[in-house]
Amino acid sequence: MITYKDAHFRSMAKAVSYRVCAAIATTTIVFVFTRKFALSVGVGLVEAFVKIIFYYVHERVWSLIKIGKKEHPLSSLPVEKPLDEKDMDVIKNKLKDLGYINET
Repeated sequence: MITYKDAHFRSMAKAVSYRVCAAIATTTIVFVFTRKFALSVGVGLVEAFVKIIFYYVHERVWSLIKIGKKEHPLSSLPVEKPLDEKDMDVIKNKLKDLGYINET
């Protein structure tokens, strides 16, 4: 059965993009307080690296936790491979006929 969740690459990309922004903020804050550029950059780099790892682990753990997730009613169907576009159209039309999807 196919289940969909964030890929490891997506979790890592989110972690890196977030930490780059946060590291810039940290570097700026350290510089404002110390006026030492090298120290500010060093703290920013170390902080970013360590927190990327922590965020990645945090994200992967939360992907396993079901709290707050809504399970789609069709997710229990034993689909063995991805649906092609033609099959998706057939399914969409049938769901429209049954009143599960509005005509829009």
